[in-house]
Amino acid sequence: MNNKIDFKILLVELKSKIKKNYPYFLGFYLLSLLISVFSSTWKMFFYWPAFHGFAIFFTILFFGCFKLSLKKEQEEIKKLIKKDWLKILIIITILIFALFEGILAFDFLILLYGLISFLFILNSRYAAMSAFVFLILCPIFLAFKKDVVAESLAVYCFYFLVITVFTSLRELKRDKTAQK
Repeated sequence: MNNKIDFKILLVELKSKIKKNYPYFLGFYLLSLLISVFSSTWKMFFYWPAFHGFAIFFTILFFGCFKLSLKKEQEEIKKLIKKDWLKILIIITILIFALFEGILAFDFLILLYGLISFLFILNSRYAAMSAFVFLILCPIFLAFKKDVVAESLAVYCFYFLVITVFTSLRELKRDKTAQK
């Protein structure tokens, strides 16, 4: 009788279980975030800093289990320069700080988008369009006497307008340096 444990086999099984179950966890996590925006009971059900932290940890495990098989994808990752890695580190640091300060779920997602948009200079039209959608939704919710929701939508509209302005400034700076 062999009482030795083969850790290589256990590691392979663990990786396969993580790959198999992560999409379900991610779906549950995103659905929980969405429901918590509209339901205060659901919002109080979880200890959100721990839930966010576990989501980050599980995501890191999931991507750590993936071995890129295509050389093209491996080359793209190698092409990331130190500036890009520094930007990613800044984003992760700010998000972890915000999580432990108790940021709300939807605010977390807006902060994530804002940081990515500003640091990686995404097209500012996306943030402007989001602000426009929130602005259109405000009077609709006011008409249905949902003042609290309308107020939140107005705040989100403001957030996206700020993201639009800062990203536009970065786009202008990038365009000026490209012209030189």
